[in-house]
Amino acid sequence: MLNILSRITGKPRAEIIDARVLYRKVMEQSRKPEFYGDDLCADTTDGRMEILCMHLSTIMFILREHGEAGATLTQALYDVMINDFDVALREEGLSDTGVSRRIKPLAKMFFARARQYADAFNSDDIEGALETIIKDNICKIGGNDALYIVYVKDFHANLAAQKLGSIARGKLDFPRFH
Repeated sequence: MLNILSRITGKPRAEIIDARVLYRKVMEQSRKPEFYGDDLCADTTDGRMEILCMHLSTIMFILREHGEAGATLTQALYDVMINDFDVALREEGLSDTGVSRRIKPLAKMFFARARQYADAFNSDDIEGALETIIKDNICKIGGNDALYIVYVKDFHANLAAQKLGSIARGKLDFPRFH
């Protein structure tokens, strides 16, 4: 009932507000220059999408541990991400059909990565599974994949230690990437 009223009054639902804050924090972190460069992730649109997926997939995996409220925030976070893609593509001058055509592959890629990261976190060999994801998608040329493996494992551990409310407010404890 409250969701219907919030749509009628135009006030965003609480989970959308939280998801926007969380997404903004993740975008800020994902755009940091230390993730990109020689022997690291390529500083391209695809490379930036991979780093964003790495962060969001880890967060969404942890949110699943928080029951219905975590699932609701996960869906809201996904919706905010898709809305951000929509806005960015429209700013590039694409029409409705052009936006739709470009968002579908991005969403498909995101779901594939989210599934890969979830499988890795559920694996008995987390490092090996993360190494495969990172070598195949982030450090394609070779290089410092170990830096990403340590970072993702530490980020996962930091998130697992946080309460849902803290995550929802965007109070994320990002590890150092070095």
